[in-house]
Amino acid sequence: MKPLNQPERRTRLWQFSLLYVLALLVPLGASYYLFSNNSLADENSRLKKELDRTHQEQSRLVTQFDTLSRFLVRIDGADQQILANPNELVRGKLDVAIKDNLNSIAVGLSQLRLDSAQMQVPAHRLLARNVLRDFDLFRSNRSTIELLRKEAGLSGAAVASSNRLQQQLDQSQQRVIMLETALAQLRASANNNSGGGGGGAAVAIQPPPVGAGVKLQIELLRDQVSFAEADCLRQRALDHKSRSKERKQLLQQSRTAFIHILQNPATNDMKASIEKTLEPINIELGRPPKFFGLLGGD
Repeated sequence: MKPLNQPERRTRLWQFSLLYVLALLVPLGASYYLFSNNSLADENSRLKKELDRTHQEQSRLVTQFDTLSRFLVRIDGADQQILANPNELVRGKLDVAIKDNLNSIAVGLSQLRLDSAQMQVPAHRLLARNVLRDFDLFRSNRSTIELLRKEAGLSGAAVASSNRLQQQLDQSQQRVIMLETALAQLRASANNNSGGGGGGAAVAIQPPPVGAGVKLQIELLRDQVSFAEADCLRQRALDHKSRSKERKQLLQQSRTAFIHILQNPATNDMKASIEKTLEPINIELGRPPKFFGLLGGD
């Protein structure tokens, strides 16, 4: 291979330089036309808008989550106070506060549901849906808690009423025993005075008649004792679940006991009280409210 002389070397160098420049001009020109300044500016503007929208959605979500969290903290605090405070007035106020917070949570969830439908970022929509699902579960559990708390309160009231009726029953039984004992002593004393006597025409001493007021009081006390026993059966029935077999049986026994008292009540007030008590029992047993008779199954 012959070495190139100086003119040829210079010519070949210029040819290579020209070819190299032409090779660079093709991608540079294509890049210029494909990625002009306007395209880059538009892309930057679009990315900036998406970033601003992302920040706005995040800020809105954080604000709504903080608000919902505050309501949850208030509800939890009210629950703790209800458990620790036996005062019914205070517990009633706390129940009202809990209901207000639950209503506020419902409003906040409705707003969050509307906002999530307008969100552009998929991750934000997914996060909002998860929070909505969790809060729906929370509200369902709260409804169950409120129902159980109400049933527990009714059971507690029924137990207290049963204890009170039992005390009244014991007191009435003691009074009946005392009156019957006094009546028996009165009759025995009258019989002794009229029994023995000397010769001659002894005038028989008639036993003093028992006062009508005493008889009425004894009958009233007996009715009160029977009423208390029947009402205890009714209270025990209310402790069972609605439409249960045990509840129906106890109500039937209570109704039968009330009807037996109603056959011969001591006073009109006792009769009116029994009829008023029987009306809801008749309704629950599927009978007319004013039906106060016995059937074959009673």
